[in-house]
Amino acid sequence: MKKRKGLTLLLAAAAALSLAGCGGAAGKSESTSTKAEGGSTELPVLRVATMPTITSLPTYYIQKNGLDEKAGFKMEITMFDTGAPMNEALAADLWDVGHMGAAAVTGMANYDELIIGEVLESTDGQGVFVSPDCLVAKDTGYNPSFPTVLGSPESVAGITILTPVGTAQHFTVLKWLEKLGMEPTDVNIVNMDTVQAYQALQAGQGDAASLNVPTFFEAENGGMVQVANLADMGTRYVDMVVGNRKSLDGKSDLIQKYVDCTMEACEALQKDPEMAADLLVEFLQESGMETSRENCVADLGRVKWLTKEDWKGRELGLFAKELGEFYVDQGQLEASATEKFNTNVITTFIQSYQ
Repeated sequence: MKKRKGLTLLLAAAAALSLAGCGGAAGKSESTSTKAEGGSTELPVLRVATMPTITSLPTYYIQKNGLDEKAGFKMEITMFDTGAPMNEALAADLWDVGHMGAAAVTGMANYDELIIGEVLESTDGQGVFVSPDCLVAKDTGYNPSFPTVLGSPESVAGITILTPVGTAQHFTVLKWLEKLGMEPTDVNIVNMDTVQAYQALQAGQGDAASLNVPTFFEAENGGMVQVANLADMGTRYVDMVVGNRKSLDGKSDLIQKYVDCTMEACEALQKDPEMAADLLVEFLQESGMETSRENCVADLGRVKWLTKEDWKGRELGLFAKELGEFYVDQGQLEASATEKFNTNVITTFIQSYQ
């Protein structure tokens, strides 16, 4: 299990916070020295945003192995809890590049965020769960095209679903409702952190929770019933390299070096799962998260790190476009955002791999 140490927030508090938006900004900022090794020349700084999830593991690999300094720049790292506050910080021009999942789409639409690369694909680990005694858990067969999807308009209408809004978990909820022929307005969606959502579900303070790993594994092992899985509904999830448009002119060379370092890190992580597991445990623990090696191994087992070889014939931004257009169709984003799903995909930094 992985959770914030000492986490005791209740559903009511989280619901109140959701009315005020997606919460605070950075969890911590790590400003590193700009002095080059063995000399007095200062290295140029690239501000890198991270999160305490597998998504940011390549950045941690770069840091631990000094790939940034070897490439002639220095990372200044800021940690954010999730993609939502990371997006808000972009509006204040607080970072240049980073890695992000589904929240990148809302970042594109609302903050002119750029997609400049992709980090990994995942085939599992995003699902909606209910307790075994929930009516939805026993409601099977509504959509025969998706036999693993449980529920129907009769059993799902009006339930309270706990999920961090604007994230992959939220996307999973919307996909689930779509497969049941329902609209988001047919249910009550409460904005809540993943770990808090699972705790609230266990306490009977919500009807369903949309979870990602490792809480996803905890719910599976804890007897909760999975009513929808993103992969089973036909979507392979992609984590992306995102960028700040304001940084393109003055830092494009540094951004290219960062993307190159990310590709090197992804290749190393893909080739050595044991090293990757050890590194993920270390990264999460240093980030203030509780975890186990078993959970980290399971987390890594559901992903494929994207390497230079994968970019031959691969088109950048397809997942973001699918997700963005889905949000528009569901009324979660304005139709005017559709243009951003093309104009804000910058292929410059991955062209040399294609």
